Amino acid sequence: MTLTVCVGSSGSGKTTFLNDVHKQHKFIYIRQYHSMRPYIKVSAIPNFDETQLPFWSTYVKEGTDKRIPVGGTMAGKFTAGLSGGQRKLLLFELIYQRTLEQEGVLIVLDEPFCGVTDDFVPFIVSRLKVMKNNHNLLLVTNDHVKVLTDMADNVITVSAVDRSHVTVNKMDFVDRTMAINAMSGGKHFLHKTNEEDLKFFFDVEVKGSEDVMGVVWFTLFCAGLFL
Repeated sequence: MTLTVCVGSSGSGKTTFLNDVHKQHKFIYIRQYHSMRPYIKVSAIPNFDETQLPFWSTYVKEGTDKRIPVGGTMAGKFTAGLSGGQRKLLLFELIYQRTLEQEGVLIVLDEPFCGVTDDFVPFIVSRLKVMKNNHNLLLVTNDHVKVLTDMADNVITVSAVDRSHVTVNKMDFVDRTMAINAMSGGKHFLHKTNEEDLKFFFDVEVKGSEDVMGVVWFTLFCAGLFL
């Protein structure tokens, strides 16, 4: 299995390269602006051990570990919670844990460590080393470039000037289509919905929603009037 890092200047087409790889093969793809529902409590996420997050001990000491939400903005409404960099690490760790028992999955990450400080680089490196033993990884980064390229098996450099060729390691003018096809190998991620997933959905989207529960209670009240 390999770790391939895609680099290039802003506007050079790094994300476009990932999107073209995605057209060739359906895989785990965490996009640059991928987000989770901000009101979800981190501790409630199923099949996930939040205590493995490198910053989680801070919330344990504060006594907020059981109630802190993911945080962020959704539909114009801001929810206080994790910082932007912490949400990136949360998504990365979620993928790490969910794929730990599988093999040969193609995992593509677009700017997965944007906003993540240097303090967490050792954590990132240790996780990537484990992941690349079992999976093919392709990631785009503008952060911690030297650390990631030094540990990569392959480095692809894309250019805003020549969109038909890329540089792979020290090989210039490599056909872009050939590079895309070479990166598109890997198995599908397998996941079967279980009772824990269904309970999580009900607790968050039904029981935990004031709007939905308001409709439910209003409906029951109106139904009671006709009985």
